Amino acid sequence: MTAHYSAFRYLVVLLSGWMLAGSCAKENLPEDLRELQSYNKLYLVQSSLTGNINYRLYVNSLKTDTSFSIYNVTIGGNSIAGADIPVSFEALGQDMVDAYNQEKHTAYQLLPAQSYTLVEDTVIKKGNSSTGILPIKIKLPLLEKNIQYLLPVRFTTDTRDYEVDEQKQVAYFIFKATVEPTGKIIGNIPLIDDPRTRVLDFFEDIMVRDTAGDLWVYPLKGRESLGDPVKVGSGFSDVISLIFEPYYAKLIGILSSGSFKNHIASWTVTEFPDVKIGATWLVFKTSDYATPGFRESFWSGPHGRWYGIWTNDALYYFSGLNASGALISRTSIGTGFKPATYSSNTIIGKDLVSNNINGLLLYSMNDAGSGFPANRWMIGDGFFSYLRLFSVGHKDLIAVKKNGDLVRYKDFDIYGFYHAL
Repeated sequence: MTAHYSAFRYLVVLLSGWMLAGSCAKENLPEDLRELQSYNKLYLVQSSLTGNINYRLYVNSLKTDTSFSIYNVTIGGNSIAGADIPVSFEALGQDMVDAYNQEKHTAYQLLPAQSYTLVEDTVIKKGNSSTGILPIKIKLPLLEKNIQYLLPVRFTTDTRDYEVDEQKQVAYFIFKATVEPTGKIIGNIPLIDDPRTRVLDFFEDIMVRDTAGDLWVYPLKGRESLGDPVKVGSGFSDVISLIFEPYYAKLIGILSSGSFKNHIASWTVTEFPDVKIGATWLVFKTSDYATPGFRESFWSGPHGRWYGIWTNDALYYFSGLNASGALISRTSIGTGFKPATYSSNTIIGKDLVSNNINGLLLYSMNDAGSGFPANRWMIGDGFFSYLRLFSVGHKDLIAVKKNGDLVRYKDFDIYGFYHAL
């Protein structure tokens, strides 16, 4: 494993000051043309984004520097430059950092002058309304790990054609250098690539349904690797999409035979090492669960919800499992989750982590876990080679490799960026 960790990696995190090339200032303009003239000022777009998390960039420590586009000046309103407009940028000093820290109750350090390079002089070209997004070059070896830095940047111009909006003349960029998060192999599960084998979280240990339908617990809670397996149950060979729902302390799955065939059932369970499995309770009776139905797509979530992808590629959440095992509701909250492009899904915290063919995606969900109020973004690459993903305690991401290795990404950070082992 040491080969995976010998290269020391750093992360430069930009916590404020990023925006796409288009300016939001062009929207919501006043209808009165006289009032519109108040918008025809030059301003630094990122001045209004201070304190927001907008951009993160991981780089290898063997790389001495990196650059990324992060700041731009534009003309407010709908004006375009009638002639080239010169624009200059300067980094401000410790006094601005001290004032910022006092106002925001923070403790950022001034980004060392020798650790970065700004584009100091540029123009808004005739016929345009913006400088375009400009780069900051960072020299990583000069940053101290786990320190958060602040860089105040101000622009000026000597044009007489446009005023400067003094309220939007300075932007504050926050950087953090830290070790890149990595995964660690914690053990191996035999015959993991057999479709009859199912691996799931179980009270923050690992449960495995083997090819014979027997249930085993591999101790993990409080450990750095899997303990020896202990058999805790049998007779689950006819259960599709088996999961453990911690809110109710129940196993949940779809029966593929017997009098409850194609229906969801649940089993009350107790925690390892004294595992007891209760009788089968019918949860939800409908023909929707006939194969292919929800396939092996179930995963657990917070607040007693669990999720699945139906044969129409729609994402559903289930909720309301009561003491008798009856299900109250099932709701569609998303579409387009095709198995060929979304191999598996899980919940970290309250948010959906989805293993897409183009990269590991994060869907920010509402507090109830019943919808997507925000867009998705990419938080990892190379994960599509894994057989399956699931979470432990909705905090650690577990990736299952085809050879049976389990890789744990401990305390998974949804604002980070991960590379598959």
